[in-house]
Amino acid sequence: MTKVLILTDIFGKSYFSKNLLTFNEYYILDPYEDEFILFEDEYEAYSKYIKLCGHDKYLQRAQELCLKEKIEVIIGFSIGGSIAWRLSGLNIPSLTKVISFYPSQIRNHLDVSPQVQVNIVFAKEEQSFDTKEIVKILGDKGIENLEISDFDHGFMNKKSKNFNEKAFEKYKKEILDDI
Repeated sequence: MTKVLILTDIFGKSYFSKNLLTFNEYYILDPYEDEFILFEDEYEAYSKYIKLCGHDKYLQRAQELCLKEKIEVIIGFSIGGSIAWRLSGLNIPSLTKVISFYPSQIRNHLDVSPQVQVNIVFAKEEQSFDTKEIVKILGDKGIENLEISDFDHGFMNKKSKNFNEKAFEKYKKEILDDI
């Protein structure tokens, strides 16, 4: 039985689709320590994320959970995908795979050297960086499972304006087939 950790985006658990949770043993970690928060928009969510948690605290909490629960696979979305990427380079003995969707902060952590299999699905474009350039850099590092999707950032989040049902079903199937 594979132990899976899901790292949510800045919107937290209250926006996470339960349709993805078909694993036997999983944990969900969000930036807000399970507090149910509704946001007006992405700007408000990001401001709250930085104020209440931030990148390094989210990373620390995720790493502690991985070590405690002997997590084998991490699936992360947006900031959760960026945290998953950073975790791939840390010494977590039980970890075997990281699946990261549209990890926009990856641009600030290109020095990470993954110690496990990494699958990254980028949005078709990002405002803060050129996805093709990041894919080239990561490909030069030997990371093979890189994809630039045909979808906008947030396509796996049913509450996002960029949610895409077709993409959600496609990648959900790929995740389940891959674990």
